[in-house]
Amino acid sequence: MANRRFSGLLVIWAGIPITLLYIWQALVQPLAFGTYLGDFQESYMRAAGRLAAGRDPYDLCQTMGCLEPTGPQYVTPLPLAWLLQPAVGVDSHALAAAAVILLNASVVVFLICVLRALEVRDWQLAALLVLVALAFEPTTANIVEGQINLVLLALSGVWLLAWVAGRWWGGAALGIAVALKLIQAPVGLLVLWARRWSMLAAAAVTGLGLWLIAAPQYVPEYVFKVVPAIGAGTGFFENHSPGGTIARLLEPDTFLGAARGAPLAARIITTLIAIAALVVTFAVLRRSSSSATGRSLEAAAIVAVTPIVASYSWGTHLVLLLLPMLVLVAWAVRRSDWTVLGLVALGWALIGPGHHAFQVLLVSGYTNLVGLRLLAELGVIGIAAVWIASLLAVRRERATARS
Repeated sequence: MANRRFSGLLVIWAGIPITLLYIWQALVQPLAFGTYLGDFQESYMRAAGRLAAGRDPYDLCQTMGCLEPTGPQYVTPLPLAWLLQPAVGVDSHALAAAAVILLNASVVVFLICVLRALEVRDWQLAALLVLVALAFEPTTANIVEGQINLVLLALSGVWLLAWVAGRWWGGAALGIAVALKLIQAPVGLLVLWARRWSMLAAAAVTGLGLWLIAAPQYVPEYVFKVVPAIGAGTGFFENHSPGGTIARLLEPDTFLGAARGAPLAARIITTLIAIAALVVTFAVLRRSSSSATGRSLEAAAIVAVTPIVASYSWGTHLVLLLLPMLVLVAWAVRRSDWTVLGLVALGWALIGPGHHAFQVLLVSGYTNLVGLRLLAELGVIGIAAVWIASLLAVRRERATARS
């Protein structure tokens, strides 16, 4: 890697097929041949249509249950369906094309913000970070399903840029992200811990403002019925949080959906794990850094712990881990820290190719349940690897700063 010519050739050699494959899967196929964006059309647009007609968007949670955040049940906060109301009645093909363009634009915005926040000027490092994002399996999976997570990724990039620069306006991006989907709410703990009061105020005003103007009559139903139901967790194989592992261990029938939800003991253990992960994370962080590099690593650590804290972390949700991954890759390459780089690479491989291999075996009729059960935990191990890498990077950066 110290040989610039070799590393440049390696980046180009890997970059051409990765870029072409991404363009084919994420742009050409859905735009030229049409595509059915499952979650976008089944869940988001259905809820928007009901909201536009003055009906309850959470109706299926009442009739079918919403113990697992998948399928046509709308379990997302109201602002998303509320914002999509003008698109109700638009031609489905045009709507799908617009969604694909928006999601790809979100990836571009995220990458631009991260490269600026990390002050990446070397073309090889910039290319490496872009390729890591494009080749990450959850990136294209979100486009195939038409999920909102890539928009949240773009907003997290905007927040990172403001966080590193010490500006308040990143709070608005954070507030919008949390208002659209609660999975990024733990990031607010970092803002509170660092006493970034202007950013915290911007996040609170923006997020609460969206909730108050977006069909507020259904907010109590969402807060008191939907959130407790999905917050209970699930042992379904697609859940990559530690809570999913615990639920599968205590109630094996949840693995393939024969039983829904998670037993009480699993919920208690999941809560204890979440609290312990947060305590360890902030114990390592200790105090807010005054350097741009230190602040970027703080952001990486809190985003990396988010899937561990959540009661469920769907495969497509893990695209948000691109933020800590890119921060850590840039830091590790610049300092030749192969341990941190190796942990990130392990997490990337287990969450992406590892989980994809599990899905291939599952749909192909592979019957060894023990093997499937073990492979289903690759995502959890991958999440843990990225989190450990972030804490290790924080400790090493601060040890270097003290010496």
